[in-house]
Amino acid sequence: MGMIERYLRDCAEEGAFPGAAWVVGNAESILEQGTTGVLGDGLGPVQPDSLYDIASLTKIIVTLALMRQLEDGLIRLEDTVDFFLPSFKNSSLGAVTLFRLLTHTAPLPGGTMLYRHAHTREDILEAIRRTGLRDDDRVVYTCEAFILLGEIASAADGMALDDLIRLRVTSPLGMRDTCYKPPAVLLDRIAPTEDCPWRGRAVRGEVHDENAVVMGGVSGNAGIFSSAPDMTRLAAAVLDSLENPEGAFLKNPSAWMMIRNYTEGKGENRGLGWMVKGPGSAAGDLMSSRSFGHTGFTGTSLWIDPENGLYAVLLSNRVHPRRDNAGILRTRHIFHNLAVLSLPVRP
Repeated sequence: MGMIERYLRDCAEEGAFPGAAWVVGNAESILEQGTTGVLGDGLGPVQPDSLYDIASLTKIIVTLALMRQLEDGLIRLEDTVDFFLPSFKNSSLGAVTLFRLLTHTAPLPGGTMLYRHAHTREDILEAIRRTGLRDDDRVVYTCEAFILLGEIASAADGMALDDLIRLRVTSPLGMRDTCYKPPAVLLDRIAPTEDCPWRGRAVRGEVHDENAVVMGGVSGNAGIFSSAPDMTRLAAAVLDSLENPEGAFLKNPSAWMMIRNYTEGKGENRGLGWMVKGPGSAAGDLMSSRSFGHTGFTGTSLWIDPENGLYAVLLSNRVHPRRDNAGILRTRHIFHNLAVLSLPVRP
């Protein structure tokens, strides 16, 4: 039993999550992969193809779709919200750029629970239009920024967000199980999330994020379900795009542009969509300073280190049955440390 498997098994036994699936790989191959624990209370063991609500890792998939649109000349980072969403022309958010949305430096306040007062997708968008704005450009992580980016991506391609994600990301990468609103036939493979007080029932097979629920389950901030093999395909494609001068899934210049740190001294290190290693990141101790990644509230994470040629995928449902379980924060750091230590010794 490898170090990662032993460690994550212990985490499951100690209650950090009911179960998890993970993959660690480099440019050449998968180095370690496995599963531990169970899908949820009274359910069977996690399988390699088990599906998880990846929560805010949805933001990364939307970012990749936007980067492909940029490469096709459909968007640019200095385009504004109201260029794509005319209903924002009279809003103070109308002149905010895609760059500021992607780096979480848009003047949105963050932490607003839109779903408490909004009952439809249009209600959510109207609430964002009327949001009181901050007067600085510090990093404040918000779901509202990516709700808007999902709408912008949809407008740029002239199609529904779930369709364009399939067209631009999941189909090209062979991510066959990755989707919004998974069909009922997949339910037995899906890990449940929270016994949700807002909905009054346990959630399984529908998005955990409440704002995304009101958006109809398809949103730029959350809503996608995926498996460890599918997220591995995505991680390997991003790493290959960085390592291959000719470009791969993304062209090499746009791949590197995506992971620069644009927010030094503004509270967090942020690239375009991604978090770059720094204060508050989940990178751990041994990932290089050029590493980048993202986490999901439900207990998911993806971290990539171009200096070490490494990626690490961890999918769990740490919110099952309750969200007040913070063990995943320490778990991610140690998991990423062990991922770096799994690299072959260089001569």
